[in-house]
Amino acid sequence: MIKIIFTLIITLLFSCNSIKTKENKLEETNKSNLSCPENGVCTIEIIKNKGLIIKRDEINSIYYQTEDNINYSIVKYSYTKKTEKGLQDDNYIEEIIFQLQNSDSDLELTDLELQNTKMLFGKHCFCKGQAGYYLIVKGNMNFNKKKEEYNLVLNFIVPEVSQRVNTIKASFK
Repeated sequence: MIKIIFTLIITLLFSCNSIKTKENKLEETNKSNLSCPENGVCTIEIIKNKGLIIKRDEINSIYYQTEDNINYSIVKYSYTKKTEKGLQDDNYIEEIIFQLQNSDSDLELTDLELQNTKMLFGKHCFCKGQAGYYLIVKGNMNFNKKKEEYNLVLNFIVPEVSQRVNTIKASFK
């Protein structure tokens, strides 16, 4: 229970921290350019000139912080399950977050190489023993950037938990 509360507090702190400015540009892509499981809403955003710092708490749970860094940008994909109004504890969110070097234009990464981007899978729900962040170390990613358009294909699995998102196909700016 403490792990769930801690994860929710950290998520709220960081989600309230996104500000739309020229330096830290936050953009969402419409669903037609973004793969998304049924019964949900998906977004992808790029947070420019920010890097990830992965940390562990006193019970060895993973969390992250962001820092200003002109060499990196953060990509964050989120899936939010549509819920019925009035149902408590029905919230369900999965997110994939990782950093890219601003100079990267083409990347092909497999399995442990995904950690070169500090790639994390986050599961936020009322699901005892599964909520939290996990390192993604099984899968493959193809990424390319032409001018200011990004294309991403990511296939992955997180063996420690069940997941609804295991493939992301996105084109975004």
